[in-house]
This record gives sequence, structure tokens and C-alpha cells, in this order.
Amino acid sequence: MEVKVLMPQMGESVTEAVVAKWLVKVGDFVKRDQPILEISTDKVDSEVPSPADGQVKEILVKEGQTVPVKTLIAIIVSGENASESKTDDASKQDSQVHSSESHNNKQFLSPIVKELVKEHGLSEDDIRQIRGTGSGGRVTKTDVLKYVQSKERENAISGGGSKLDEPQLRQSDTSWSSKPFNEAEISPQVAKQLVDNEFTVTPMDIMRRTIAEHMVRSKSTSPHVYSIVEVDCSQIVRFRQKVKDEFSKREGYSLSFTPFFLEAAVKGVLEFPILNCSVDGSNIIYKKHIHLGVAVAIGNTGLIVPVIKRAEEKSFLGLARALNILAEKARSKKLSPEEVAGGTFTVTNPGVFGTLIGTPIINQPQVAILCLGAITKRPAVVDDDKIAIRDLCYLTLSYDHRVIDGSVSGQFLSFVKKYIETWDINRNIFV
Repeated sequence: MEVKVLMPQMGESVTEAVVAKWLVKVGDFVKRDQPILEISTDKVDSEVPSPADGQVKEILVKEGQTVPVKTLIAIIVSGENASESKTDDASKQDSQVHSSESHNNKQFLSPIVKELVKEHGLSEDDIRQIRGTGSGGRVTKTDVLKYVQSKERENAISGGGSKLDEPQLRQSDTSWSSKPFNEAEISPQVAKQLVDNEFTVTPMDIMRRTIAEHMVRSKSTSPHVYSIVEVDCSQIVRFRQKVKDEFSKREGYSLSFTPFFLEAAVKGVLEFPILNCSVDGSNIIYKKHIHLGVAVAIGNTGLIVPVIKRAEEKSFLGLARALNILAEKARSKKLSPEEVAGGTFTVTNPGVFGTLIGTPIINQPQVAILCLGAITKRPAVVDDDKIAIRDLCYLTLSYDHRVIDGSVSGQFLSFVKKYIETWDINRNIFV
């Protein structure tokens, strides 16, 4: 029986993906759920597992090729049509290959990782020292960047280098590299400065290029408007301090502030369902359930938005658990297509990186996204016009002005603000 391998859809806004690297070749025998290729989208790099046991009959898409989701990319023959066994020589060779792969990180480098290795001038000895955290021990972009940063710190401490005295470049800051670029796309003004050796030029990588396209599309689709409120988070700060040790002991991970805002956002969306809709021409499509997207940063290499399905049915503890599970899956590249699809409202929290105020772009086809700023201690006017030090943060709602007006936005933010500020310090979240 022939089993078709289709390009998966890693998120509802993702319409295409790039075949970064094939991990198998025609004739190889594969097991169900064994990674057979790496793909790259605007959200994250991911591995695609085999849908069945069998033998690879055809590979229909070349490495580096961009294809729409649901495109047929390979065919696997399973069942009686596949060879029952390999010859002794083939088995021996296969065993040697897998043994070599398990001891040589070089076998696990995707094109994107190879580009990073080349960019930072890493040697084979360096590569062997990098501990791969990807599926099957493969080295990921995050692994390489962590190794580079660790190496730079060691050099700085030992006096062997001065890179830490310079601005630390994230992976997206590749303007200092000298990768090949398309000269036909360079404007005359830039070309002249390039000849004068005033700077270097590098093309966007696949992820950055696709993100750029999607962000421009969202801006041209939705007239963005932003509303901001300041929230006194002193109650949840005290509550978290009170329960964090018990929570960590019970759950096995730390309690962050994000679940507090997730619950407040879900309750607010229930009160104002227009925030949980999409636009289809001149029609408004109201969603029956709140599928809550939560933006998760993948180190310095990208961003993905896994989705907590039916968030309105979950308790505070349920939301915290779902967030932790999805975040861990996102960072280890184990999210399924279903876990990043179908979001109806999104929360993003750049505040964990120190951002005070953000104005995020709407995740199409949604109509709103809530942004959490950093919680910082600042003076505030409290009861009886007294001034006190409080734990404050800014919340921003980016919304589609085609269907959401400032009055609704203000009411929603006021609801969330009150929910956080009147948090019950004696609440039992473990029931």
C-alpha cells in the first residue's frame, strides 16, 4: 500500500514551508514516527515524522524548495509491497550509519545550522562539543547559539577575546556576515555604498522572509488600533510569592505570572465575544470556543504560537499546565500541527524580556492580540491620594478596527485590569 507524505500545516496562518533537509533517501526503510525530513516555516524549524512503517519509494520535492501546505512531497510503500527484510550487508551498512550518526554531530546539521556554523567559524571540534537538544540528538540553531555565547564568555574571562565588549548579535542580526545575495535586488544607492565598502549585505533567511511577508499581509488586512492600560499587579505578586514553593513542589515547574493573565483574558473574551471572531468579507464569524494562542520564543531564533484548545473550560491550574506542556514542546520541536492551529485569540508576553510596552501585530485571521509588559516597581497614587510603591505593568490590546471599536477595547482592558487588581489572596488554585 502506498502512503502519501504531505507537507504539514504548522499553524493556520502558515501557507507554505521549505524542505530544509531530507533525513532519508529513496529505498530507505523507515519506522512510523521516525523523522524523515526537516522543514522550515516563518514560525519554527521542525521535523516531519513518517506516517507509517515502510520503504521510501519516491521523494518528490528537493531540498531548498518552497511548497504549499498539503503538497505531496514523498511516497512510502508499506505492508506487503515493501521488502520484508534487508540483506545482511545492507543491515550492516545501515547499522554503521546509525552508529556513526549517534556519535557524530556532523550528521545532524541542517542547512540552517550549517550556515550558522560557517558564520561563526566553528571547527569540527567545536561541533562535537555541542550537545544536541533536537529530536534524535540533532543539533539545533539554539544549541549553536548557546555554544557560541558560552565560548565568547570563556574567551572574555580568560582574556582570549573581546567579543563581549561588542553588542551581542542575535541570530537575526546577520547584517555583519557576508552571505551571497542577489545583486539584482540591490538598489543603486545601496550598491554605491557597498562598492565604497561602507557595509555588507546579507539576504534574509527563510524564517525571517516568511515572517516579513505575513506581518505585511496582516497590516494590510487589518486596520490596527492599540489601547493601553496600566495594571496594579501587587495582589498577584503577593499571591505568587505565597504559593510558588508549594506550586513548584506539586507541579514540578515554576509558577510564572503568565497564567494569571491568561485566565483574566479568557474571562474577558467570554464577556466580549467580538474579540473571539474572524472576518469573512462583510461577515463576522463568531467562534464557539476560545482557542487561546500563547506566543513562545524559541531562544533567539524564532517564535511559535501553540494553542490551548477550549481554554474557557480550563481552571487556573489547567491553563498553567497546558502552557507549560506546550512551551516545552515548542522548545524541543515536538509540537504537532494540531497544537499550533486554530487559535482564536492570542496573548504574547514580551515583558519577560524587560519590554514595558509592546504593540504586536495581529495573528491573522484573528482580530485581537493582548500584550503583557514587564511588571516593575513604580510609585503610584493609592487610596486617600497617598503615594506608594506598587508592582505595575502595561497591557496593550492590538485590535482590528473593522469589527472592534475603542469602547469595546477599553471595556475589555478594564475587565482584565480589575480581574488582576482584585485577585483573591486566599484563593485555592489547586482544586
